[in-house]
Amino acid sequence: MTHGKGNFDKQILYNYNIPNNKLLSGGIVMKSTKFNSRIVFVLVVLILFSSFTTLSFAKTRISLKSANSASTYYAFSVGMSKAIMDGAPDIDVIVEESLGSVANVKESKTRQNFVFTSTVSNILKAFKKEGKFEEGGYEKIRTLWPIPGIVMHWLVREDSGVETFKDLVGKPFIPGGLGSSGEAITLELFESMGILDEIQIKKVSLKEAVDAVKNRKVVGFATSSPPPSPMVVELSSSTKIRLLSLEDEDFAKFKEKNPVFTRFTILPNTYPNIDYPVKSFSNPVGTYTVSDLPEEIAYEITKAFWENRKIMEDMHPFGKFLNMEDVVKLGAPLHLGALRYYKEIGMDIPDSLIPKN
Repeated sequence: MTHGKGNFDKQILYNYNIPNNKLLSGGIVMKSTKFNSRIVFVLVVLILFSSFTTLSFAKTRISLKSANSASTYYAFSVGMSKAIMDGAPDIDVIVEESLGSVANVKESKTRQNFVFTSTVSNILKAFKKEGKFEEGGYEKIRTLWPIPGIVMHWLVREDSGVETFKDLVGKPFIPGGLGSSGEAITLELFESMGILDEIQIKKVSLKEAVDAVKNRKVVGFATSSPPPSPMVVELSSSTKIRLLSLEDEDFAKFKEKNPVFTRFTILPNTYPNIDYPVKSFSNPVGTYTVSDLPEEIAYEITKAFWENRKIMEDMHPFGKFLNMEDVVKLGAPLHLGALRYYKEIGMDIPDSLIPKN
């Protein structure tokens, strides 16, 4: 049934008991101009307050891509996130587990507000388009700050009969966590020694490595971590293992193509039942981002990191080895925000670390 306009107005009046003298054109009811003005004023105040509150409590979210959750570096990254958020309360840092620094570097090409850890050797290869980074596109990587470097551990079951690297020939071995820097380094080391094709390489997540050794599925695995490595501590406490030492001539051959690596000796009794020194090597590690990260954000997180470094020192023993001077060894130009902080505190910055664009 169709009503004319007059009937429609009457229906409104009937349903809501609105007097005729309060009905305006189109069925809009206005009790008084003064009352209406108050409503508008209240609404405007509420909108402005809501906007102010939203802006006041809005935080910038940053992803920090680290390492396997069982690793020392993951625990250290949790400390980094706490240090940053304590010093820069307007920033939220979300720590993300990762397969390793190779994967982190690759992911840097596509992420926003992205901070990640990596070995320097991977950064150098990425800039040179070498190895796993031959596709290129990594020119935007920028340095933020250094963290203590990795130390390679190659461990085997004591009853495996393996006493040297050459004894791994013909045996199943996990070279490191899938996609990790440790895996890439170990494979390159084996290649330089001429034994890569003769070892049964098993590519799995590092989380599976401890059980694989315990269950005799492999003779051993490699891991890259500052000592003491939690994984090595765990395994050596329940299973008799041996840590392999790298001879000087083998290290020298490997270093020819990897000049950033330096000799490192794991001291006796660092691990249960390992009462002898182990000759290994270390690789510098840094925290990086890309040039797209806003300068102010990079400045804030760099400042917060260094001013709250005690948080990281308290979380893990190797936090005490943080050295700001190592920032010049990280293989990539500084982010403009980080550069601003280091200049602010009076640090001398080489021209090679100042981004050209």
